Amino acid sequence: MRDPIRILKKILSAGTDLTPFEQSGEPLDQLVETLREVLRIRKGRQWLIDRSGIDPLLAPESFHRLLDLPEINYTEEADRNLDVVQHSLKDTRQPGDPVSIAHLNTCLRELYKDLSALNELKKKEHPNLHLASAMTGDLVDRVTGYAQQLRLLDWRGVGYLLTGWKARAIEKDFETLFPDARHLHPLRKNLNAVQLELAYYRRALEINIKWAVTGLDLFGVLRDDSLSQTIDNLSELGNGIWNLVYNGTRIKTTLELSGIRFHDITTLFDPDQVPLTIV
Repeated sequence: MRDPIRILKKILSAGTDLTPFEQSGEPLDQLVETLREVLRIRKGRQWLIDRSGIDPLLAPESFHRLLDLPEINYTEEADRNLDVVQHSLKDTRQPGDPVSIAHLNTCLRELYKDLSALNELKKKEHPNLHLASAMTGDLVDRVTGYAQQLRLLDWRGVGYLLTGWKARAIEKDFETLFPDARHLHPLRKNLNAVQLELAYYRRALEINIKWAVTGLDLFGVLRDDSLSQTIDNLSELGNGIWNLVYNGTRIKTTLELSGIRFHDITTLFDPDQVPLTIV
């Protein structure tokens, strides 16, 4: 890079004194590329907000709630005797403490695992989700109830002969909720298929509740058939953050001069706190 100072003038907010940057002795061309990575990370955040509801800019209180998950709360390290020792973030962190990039990375990694497992389940056992276009978290229990009621109305020996009017009323409600799921109408003849599909939505509901504080709208993702894209963008965001941390080890001084703090993710994502211009 011929003139990183000239580029930094354009990327950083107007009036930034670049003298300390030049005096740092750090590779300013690497700083330029790292700040460009920050801009890509911010773009990835916006995609996730728009398409999945996930906001990687976790509020401190939201992150603290995630510490109820053991995989987020506990960290492990080897002591001098090479024994593995667990540490609880709840023991060292206050609810209002800033969320660090390392903590965010742990959350993104675990969220990625859950969504990837759900996507693999879809590929293997549920390639065609007939109810997805209208399914919501609130409907999972409701439709499960429909299926259970129809099972009870199917009297041994006579079927729906004496209960057909009740069964038809349930089926009409089901058809109203899922008009596009023609493969599953009438419901009484497709109970097995519906209940198998409902098992997938119950797993999706568990994941959605688990990660609700991130803003995740998993049923919206399924309705848009964008689960794979969401996973890909989570991966890209995670890779971008890893690159930022890795490259940042050589430019700690100038990265902080730019306003980026590894202990506070608001400096990474919030353009009002750390304004950067795409160059």
